[in-house]
Amino acid sequence: MHRMERHVSHTNKRVGTTQVARSYVSRWLALLAALCMLAPLGGCGFFTSDTKDTPSPVQSASTGPVSIVATLNQWGSLAERIGGDDVKVTSILSSTNVDAHDFEPTSKDLNQLSKANVVLVNGAGYDNWATKWIPSNASTISAAETVGAIDGDNPHLWFSNEARSSVARELFDTLCRLRPKDKSNFEKNYDAWKTSEKKLENTMKTFRKEHSDLTYAATETIAAYLMSDMGFKDETPKGYLQAVQNDSEPAPSDLKSFQTLLKDREVKLLVINPQQESSTTDQIVDAASTGSDPIPVLKVTEQMPQDQKDLTGWISSLVKQTNDLINSEEDAE
Repeated sequence: MHRMERHVSHTNKRVGTTQVARSYVSRWLALLAALCMLAPLGGCGFFTSDTKDTPSPVQSASTGPVSIVATLNQWGSLAERIGGDDVKVTSILSSTNVDAHDFEPTSKDLNQLSKANVVLVNGAGYDNWATKWIPSNASTISAAETVGAIDGDNPHLWFSNEARSSVARELFDTLCRLRPKDKSNFEKNYDAWKTSEKKLENTMKTFRKEHSDLTYAATETIAAYLMSDMGFKDETPKGYLQAVQNDSEPAPSDLKSFQTLLKDREVKLLVINPQQESSTTDQIVDAASTGSDPIPVLKVTEQMPQDQKDLTGWISSLVKQTNDLINSEEDAE
């Protein structure tokens, strides 16, 4: 990972007398000493953004558990899997009752970030609120950067097998660098995680083989990566999808196209985000539910539900739900 570092340039000036030079140096030494007393980070380090309300120092990663702060609980759970007993993970967003797009960190959240040895963010514009508070001497892992995603791309990267694997590898490499003496523990944890993720991959592969012509529509793009990994084709009307991506209300004609798509049973599954329900999504769900042959509805939240303790386990449960819904839909045909 590459990290921007703050560089301070110094200008040397020639003075006319030895006395003036000594006075000049003394003043700067006094100022430097004062700054070090006020600096929030050990070794006179500074935050990457300017702030006067500075939190407490970052603890060394050489002793005690490595402190990891994740912006999202799904990524935090992955950090716990890789780090095991050698890490202490704090997840800032950990409730399905919170809208991640409108989230504002509290002073407690910022204080937790200030003490992190490792900060794990999603990136791709999803959690920009965190980046300006990352300590300058903390290691930063961005899920988006591991797969080349940028602002404007679908930010729901935790639903992607590629992103999960890339972040897990980055966590393993970072922890081994920070705590080489515990490398064998990290290797054991990483191998165990890869086994469970491989099992999930195989389950999705079997699902793709057993079902053909898989189609779905969604009220938003939250599960697009998951649906793609499972072999589904997105048939959401383009006009509606564009409106959602622009955070605007769909035009009446686009909503009607969506409703017609569902009433004519042109897709096998509808995906909704219960965290973003509205009168528009209610109309869409109603269209899927009408008639004697309703389209099954899969509810997918942005944050990992509290009854799920592990990212791979959560994705596995969604795959199982999807499989059950599709099987029941096909049995009814």
